[in-house]
Amino acid sequence: MIRHKEQIFHKLHLLSFVISIQAYLYSTYINSAAAKLGLSFTGIGLINFFLSIAYAVASITLGHLGTKVGYKKMISILSAYLFFVSIIGFTADSPGRLVLFAILQGVFFGAFFPQVEGLIAKSERLLNIDPPSITGRFTLSWSTGNIIGVAFGPFLTVKAPLVIFTMGLIVSSLTSVLIYIDYKKQKDIIIFPPSKKLLEHSQNAAVVMNKQAMRRLRLEYRIILFLGGLIYTSVLASFPKLMMLERLRLENAGFLTVGANIGVLLTFVVLQSWKGWVGNELVCGLLLSVAPLTGLIAFFAKTPVMFFITALFAGLSYAVPYTFAIFYGLLSEEEDHGKQGALHEMVIGLLFGIGPLVGGLLFDKLGGNLGLLVYALSIGVVIYTVHYIFNSLNKKQS
Repeated sequence: MIRHKEQIFHKLHLLSFVISIQAYLYSTYINSAAAKLGLSFTGIGLINFFLSIAYAVASITLGHLGTKVGYKKMISILSAYLFFVSIIGFTADSPGRLVLFAILQGVFFGAFFPQVEGLIAKSERLLNIDPPSITGRFTLSWSTGNIIGVAFGPFLTVKAPLVIFTMGLIVSSLTSVLIYIDYKKQKDIIIFPPSKKLLEHSQNAAVVMNKQAMRRLRLEYRIILFLGGLIYTSVLASFPKLMMLERLRLENAGFLTVGANIGVLLTFVVLQSWKGWVGNELVCGLLLSVAPLTGLIAFFAKTPVMFFITALFAGLSYAVPYTFAIFYGLLSEEEDHGKQGALHEMVIGLLFGIGPLVGGLLFDKLGGNLGLLVYALSIGVVIYTVHYIFNSLNKKQS
């Protein structure tokens, strides 16, 4: 009998990592190319808005099809589609073509990630893996990919844009073929020998069994995720142009903006190893303070170091509620994983459009630093209002 070595991560985590690199190479190309073409903050925001609508619509319409036809089948089909989108990317060197490319690639990523989320949640729950570990390891996989994509996207946009789309062709074609082969061998589940650590359930994860609490927490943190994500997405979209206005070189913008994604990764690492936040609304409320703090720090962002720290806190503003939202969403006891993944990605898609658009309008009107200060503080007030309302309702129900 062959004994397989116990694992923490598996091939779907690797796929999530690789596709996330490509996703952020494309998104940073769009934002950096728009800045290079001289578009205003509002113009850049509009492109992101069109992208996000495509992402959100694809998530809610195509994102849950994996439940019906098979997650791996959908991943293979969508990857073949990405191959043709990458070909179109080679011509995305004008505002009109940039919009077209943004929409087409938004459809792919909006439909793709719910398939991965659903497949991982379905397979790992069958293995009785600890719920926080299911969502935690998934978020670690894509967030590490984001760091690479954001860091090198602006640099490659200026120095070697063809590399970005050539990588897209390679990644999409290999993914389509290899996932199809994997489906033929193992059907629509992930087979791997999980480490014993993954099977040790934390006491706080018992909240998953409370359906009423799950419904309330899922809704609460999807709303707060949307709000916190507005800060994060506006920073990702506007920083290349904002740095150009501060006379920083465009090709280096990614190495400062990546602070946002480092903040995301650090949050996931901490909240994955320490699970005291599960079901603890007081602790969650304290962690949400990173949103208004982002605005205060942004006001002083004039140097590379301060730009990096601003981006870092913007990443925290997104990652904290993201962790809560995906935990309570994907681990629902009453709705299928595909639907929950699709709804989650729809929220992500919308904030990636509305954040840069509203932020861009404020940045054009008030100036980048002051605009971001007003933006983050206003969002912080709304976040705590939502948090207070949900907790008041919970106390009444109790």
